[in-house]
Amino acid sequence: MFEKFFGRKRTEELEEAGAKQPPTPPPLPTKKESKEAAESQIDAFMRKVGIEDPAAMTDEEGWRFFELGSARGRAGVVESENELYFRAEAIVMPLPSDNDLILPLMRSLLEINAGIAGMASIGIDNETVVVKVTRQVGELRPDDFASCIHSVMSIADNLDDKLIEKYGGTSKKRVPPDTTPSGGRTRRKKKVE
Repeated sequence: MFEKFFGRKRTEELEEAGAKQPPTPPPLPTKKESKEAAESQIDAFMRKVGIEDPAAMTDEEGWRFFELGSARGRAGVVESENELYFRAEAIVMPLPSDNDLILPLMRSLLEINAGIAGMASIGIDNETVVVKVTRQVGELRPDDFASCIHSVMSIADNLDDKLIEKYGGTSKKRVPPDTTPSGGRTRRKKKVE
């Protein structure tokens, strides 16, 4: 009795019933192909906004540079933990050196960040306030690249003048807390008893 049901291969029975095997999916692109495709999308955006030769605005690491109003930014593909990521970022302003400006600036940045719609976020990279987007290359559709770059650049251009006017009036060069003005490390002296 069971031979009737299990004696033949299941796929043969399905084919006889009119069911077709799903087509074999195309092979996944290599990492090199994925990176080239992402960089091609960045270049297409650059051409669309009037940069005729994206290669002229590309450094040796593959970062593409552009400006919108007073904002300067870049976009590229980076690798981290064996994954490719698209990254677009724009400079908003350097951090102020006056301590009394840091806390109010941080509060403003958090409030602004909470109101940003989409994939972009505002943060601090070294001693600079930046707007950025970082996404896995494989999760982005072709039009997402242009959207991310435009978003980052627009937000930075809208914020930079306002934040610099409010928090950029520093009177001295910012020195990170763990270094001296000459660039040497500060060391605590051991207390001798």
